[in-house]
Amino acid sequence: MKDSEVFVSNGSKKASIFMSEEKQRGIAQETDDVRLVERARGGDLEAFEALLARHQQRVLRVAFSILKEPMDAEEVAQDVFLTVFEKIELFRGDSSFTTWLHRVAVNAALMRRRKSKTDRSVSLDEVMPAFNEEGHITVDIADWSEQASDPVLAQEAKTVIETAVEKLEEKYQTVFVLRDMQAFSTEETAQILELSVPAVKSRLHRARLFLRRELADYFEKRA
Repeated sequence: MKDSEVFVSNGSKKASIFMSEEKQRGIAQETDDVRLVERARGGDLEAFEALLARHQQRVLRVAFSILKEPMDAEEVAQDVFLTVFEKIELFRGDSSFTTWLHRVAVNAALMRRRKSKTDRSVSLDEVMPAFNEEGHITVDIADWSEQASDPVLAQEAKTVIETAVEKLEEKYQTVFVLRDMQAFSTEETAQILELSVPAVKSRLHRARLFLRRELADYFEKRA
């Protein structure tokens, strides 16, 4: 994605919301977000730029994982950092700055998606396999992993997964995106979405089972 020039005012100063890679490299990388946030809350524009340089690419990736449109993702990321710039004094430190920032990003991306597209998700309760009293699946789902080791089939599997992810209900899709696509930990995902850890694990398990079934169906039809 190309850097976008969005400006925020700070008295007579102006700062680019999306900076070039050269400018990012030129910003001193402090190791502690807490100190940067404290400085930014005090009106230190360079501290805000350092926070931006550290987090902007991951925020863009999270937004894109939800929206699938580069321009939409970029606009959401811009809005997120503008919001953070204007409301950073509201950050109380109850969670990490990263958690707070990505909570804002996820909520902004979900709001944009709800406004821009018709819901095409399917109810997992209708398509998931049944479970017995011990919690085990009552029918086997084929193992497609050996077939997917072929490079061509692996690329096809990636396409199938991307399509299947779009079918997931929002509450399952968001957990899957954060946990498996963006590599947040289970605990981080729970904090970002304000869920319990068991709830995240349950939703992730159901999302993975659905995707596994979609892949199994695809390879069975392809055979």
